[in-house]
Amino acid sequence: MARSRGRPAGLVLSAASALLVAGCLGSDYRDLPLDLSAWDSGWLAAVEPEEELWVGLDGNNLHPDQAWELVEVDDAVLRLTTSEHEVPPPGSGDPGDPHISTTVFGFVGGDLGRTRLRFELVVDGERVDVAEYTVDVVDDACAAETAAVANRCGGELFSYQPQYLQALNHGEQVNLDVGEEVELVLPANAGFPDTAWQVADHDDAVIAVDGPVDLGPARSPGDFSEVDPEVRHSFLPAWRFNITGTAPGESPMVLELTVDGERIDVYELVVLVGM
Repeated sequence: MARSRGRPAGLVLSAASALLVAGCLGSDYRDLPLDLSAWDSGWLAAVEPEEELWVGLDGNNLHPDQAWELVEVDDAVLRLTTSEHEVPPPGSGDPGDPHISTTVFGFVGGDLGRTRLRFELVVDGERVDVAEYTVDVVDDACAAETAAVANRCGGELFSYQPQYLQALNHGEQVNLDVGEEVELVLPANAGFPDTAWQVADHDDAVIAVDGPVDLGPARSPGDFSEVDPEVRHSFLPAWRFNITGTAPGESPMVLELTVDGERIDVYELVVLVGM
């Protein structure tokens, strides 16, 4: 969704972004506002006065009712216009429906200037995740050469369909044949970037799991130069897991983020392996 000159800033859509795309494909793609997700954490964005900016942050799967909080912004530069926390109803799970909660924030550009935009997810007084951005409000956002900007600033329509499972697939059923393999890629929690996701449960008679494989961060702090759109753009480290069907059956696939013995987040799939 988010773009700079030739560079998409949101390669992996949040649940909110995916719903926004689904609802807007019938309208002009270039009219869509700049939309940031947790994968964009660390990026510089540019908007103009009175231009919209949206941030959609996927919730914690252990605490889906807990909303993200806006903790830092210069409201003279960027004004909060709306915030809403959305939780999928129990039992939802039709293909394509979100299985994860999302907090959506809407902003509009104010005075010219720069502001830090920081969000935190706090559970029982403990911070379990963060997301932060730098936002410039400028006269001409399309002239911002290294910032993420809205689609109206040009560039070809970029359709990104990842060939792997991602955070958005949490709670889904995955079908594999015996011998078939699928990749799962999960980003770090920005509050604990050095902590890798680990396999907590699976049936090794049904599936084989290889990982975590450290993909590392794709960007160093402050590097907003353009990149190949085929390359992961995130400042966040990420880990890959390879899941292979080995025998017919059904297996859970559960991964956990654990810090100092405390489970911070969880990711779950159901894998069905046929003949």
